[in-house]
Amino acid sequence: MDSKDVKKFLIEIEKDFGALPADLHITRKACALVAISEGKVIKLQEPEVHHCPLFTTLFNFKELDKQTIVKKFEKQCDDWGMFTCRRKVCDEKIIVPFGASEMIMYALKRKTVDVAVVACEGAGTTITDNPGLVQGIGAYMNGLFYTTPIKDVIDNIKNNGGTVLSASDAKLNQFEGVIKAASMGCRKIVVTVRGDETETIKKIREFEKGFSDAKENPIKNNSINVYTKESLHKCRAKINKENLEIIILAICNTGISAQQAQAVSDEADLAWACASKEIRNIAGPRSILQVGMKIPVFVMTSKGLNFISSYSSDETLKEKLGNISQKHYITSGKFEDGSIKIKMGKFHVFLYETAKLPVSTEDEPDPLL
Repeated sequence: MDSKDVKKFLIEIEKDFGALPADLHITRKACALVAISEGKVIKLQEPEVHHCPLFTTLFNFKELDKQTIVKKFEKQCDDWGMFTCRRKVCDEKIIVPFGASEMIMYALKRKTVDVAVVACEGAGTTITDNPGLVQGIGAYMNGLFYTTPIKDVIDNIKNNGGTVLSASDAKLNQFEGVIKAASMGCRKIVVTVRGDETETIKKIREFEKGFSDAKENPIKNNSINVYTKESLHKCRAKINKENLEIIILAICNTGISAQQAQAVSDEADLAWACASKEIRNIAGPRSILQVGMKIPVFVMTSKGLNFISSYSSDETLKEKLGNISQKHYITSGKFEDGSIKIKMGKFHVFLYETAKLPVSTEDEPDPLL
């Protein structure tokens, strides 16, 4: 999955309808692109994943096929107003125990981060320090590949403390979202980025490094990418105050290539495995901590450990994870002796030490892509 696949899908929609609908949003489920307009699914690719334990848990569908995918999205449109002007953008209910928006919500509440850069259909890249806004946007969100502006959604986001990067076109650009957050004076930024957007991930990491270097040698390093130089100039007035820390959450990783998974493993702080074979094979063994087993989240860095520690009020977790040379995994089920019971979010889970990662289970997405 890459930008070429999305462009091809857009061309097919244009051919089918004579023109692209003015209201159009493209998301994905089971590695199948889904086009939604006016609250209805108008085009859907053939799904490549046929079982997802999270899909079964959240929507009570045993089968994962075109019919149930349509029902899933249209239920979200009806119940949550997703992809429409009725979009609910604020909530603090935990939907996915180890979800990205849930973790960000807690990190904002506990001041582990200053601000989040996320994506919302109808608004595009969005910057906010409102925990409830992050969770309201992200609770049921799949990866977002294309969107058009919905005025009521944008207004609702702004009224709840969010900044929309580009209200005129609902642009999706997480790199520019990070720059905007830094120019607003935010220093601890968490950003969600799709795993296929490896160039975006690399540019964000380069910007973080360039920001720190610019404090010592202001924007003179010729090795810095031209985009990073331009971005640093936008933030020049803020540079000499504090270091910049960016926590990258790599999401929507199903179907990414080995090369893309390697970039995620090298640059991201947390990586959601989704139904990705390559994330499990490449990021999994290099991770410090695995959270969950059916759809694991791999924590790759000490920054990632600090971030995820804010999802728990249990000091035992922070103490145990202080030794990054020891690998651990967390699961909701107790399988053997030696576990430590802790609380993450509103759930009790079990922390184990292990010699190697990943740790797998039989009930995982099928097939892995």
